[in-house]
Amino acid sequence: MIRRDSLCQPASIHAMENRLRSQTTNCLVLLLGALGACRSEEGNAQGGNRSVPEKINAPAVAAPPPAGPSTQDPLTDEAKEAPSRIARRVTFGAMGTEVIFEAQGQDAALLDAALAEARAEFDRVEDMMTSWRDSPLVRMNDGADGTPQKVPKELSDLVVRALTVARLSGGAFDPTYASVGKLWDFKAVPPVIPSPSDIAGALDKIGWSKIQVDQERSRITMPKGTRLGLGGIAKGYGVDRAMDVLMQHGVEHGIVNAGGDLKALGTDMGEPWTIAIKHPRDRERAIAIVPVSNVCLVTSGDYERFFELDGERYHHIIDPRTGRPAKGCMSATVTAPDAALADAVATAVCVLGPDIGLEFVERLPKIEAIVVDMEGRVKSSAGLSTLR
Repeated sequence: MIRRDSLCQPASIHAMENRLRSQTTNCLVLLLGALGACRSEEGNAQGGNRSVPEKINAPAVAAPPPAGPSTQDPLTDEAKEAPSRIARRVTFGAMGTEVIFEAQGQDAALLDAALAEARAEFDRVEDMMTSWRDSPLVRMNDGADGTPQKVPKELSDLVVRALTVARLSGGAFDPTYASVGKLWDFKAVPPVIPSPSDIAGALDKIGWSKIQVDQERSRITMPKGTRLGLGGIAKGYGVDRAMDVLMQHGVEHGIVNAGGDLKALGTDMGEPWTIAIKHPRDRERAIAIVPVSNVCLVTSGDYERFFELDGERYHHIIDPRTGRPAKGCMSATVTAPDAALADAVATAVCVLGPDIGLEFVERLPKIEAIVVDMEGRVKSSAGLSTLR
């Protein structure tokens, strides 16, 4: 069994960890209660099995300096009543979703500068790790031939973290899913569904153990035809980096939300931030309004990017055992000390399904989850079940 105190947390979240420990439980109680009352209602991932490795040694990811400025959306004062605090916000599109940053404080110029640099940092992470245009990740995939390739240290560090979660989850989260995921195109009109023979040919290229990382030299080796995709962890990592930048500027109250991957800091004008958990089958309806403070919360599910054909739902979370969309659950909401980890774990749980997925969560320290299964039933990890 994996010891719940054996997971090393990234260095970038140490400044928040004490507050996370003390406040996360209260937020989770409210989350569980709200979801339980609604039981009668309601990047890319991979596949797995019951085998969960015994030990983890996840390295800390070194935080690079904030990137330079980028073109910003207009920053606006929020019309909120607070005598000693103002709010500033920036909204933009990145990583295939709407991204909203908000920072609160007394100095508008400081908040504006912090938000501008946080957005530049988020854009920088996307530019490095996107699979949709030229990037260090794409060039590494295109150059894979079984020999070591030099990559940015930040990229090799995140690949190590992704492989660690892959090992822990028995492959349910596997960044090599992209070897078959590249065959699916959910953006095309009509969407592209690969043939069974194409899927079968690509499945031979999948397997996280095929990847070798020399972290000291920032070199990655993988066989020709195998591709890495970081869609199940890069967005969460971008959220972590953006919040780190806000905190480096002295921001004590704010939120970073990238399409459901979010990190909340402090309070919203003295009250907890309120987050809507939406129904997996009706995105216009919230099944819970959850107050959060000093916590990372990520929800993944089969509703994010999907289409339906002949009564079957095809979505972007790919199970590498089959090369087809996973059928584990409708959605998984995960809380963790950092958003990258929550992102990867939520993806894994969506593949594993509620029972095996929650067994996986039980083996991880400081992580809890609530899952909506394929029948719309709500289930939770044991740490939350005792709080009913």
